[in-house]
Amino acid sequence: MTVIITAAVFIIALFAFKLIIRRLKVPKVSSSLKDQSPPAKKDPGADFKQILDTLIKLNILIRTDRDFSMDLILKIESIVDDLKALIPDMITRYPGETLTYELKKIGATHLFKIVKEYLDLSPDSRQIQRSAFEKTIENLHEVCARSRQIVDNNEIAEFKTMAHFLEGKFS
Repeated sequence: MTVIITAAVFIIALFAFKLIIRRLKVPKVSSSLKDQSPPAKKDPGADFKQILDTLIKLNILIRTDRDFSMDLILKIESIVDDLKALIPDMITRYPGETLTYELKKIGATHLFKIVKEYLDLSPDSRQIQRSAFEKTIENLHEVCARSRQIVDNNEIAEFKTMAHFLEGKFS
């Protein structure tokens, strides 16, 4: 019985010693230092990954709909390609700009929402709404093309103008 008690005390002492060693290895940070550190910034790569996931879902959605016309698929895929090229460049070069924010919103939600709403319509309703839908898609394509020109030419003055236009049009 004494051997069992001694063994139990020895094991408990080992665990306590192990905990003490672990605590000594972990550097202590005072609460005042924690308060002084800047808040963690959101990873721009994570933002783009989320947008890319949405664009991939959109592409699958339009490709799997049998009633969706090929010309509309090609127009939407063109916008997706533009956004895939434009958004990472904007995030890298102009992370705080309103235009970057608006383009990220288009890639993350607006384009998907517009297309999904159209796809949810009945075939008869799609025929009725097709011209309005095509106009919206064409506008998005023009927005992407113009945004690419603004970025390529580094037209900083145009950023706010284009951002306000997008905010009013798609928000």
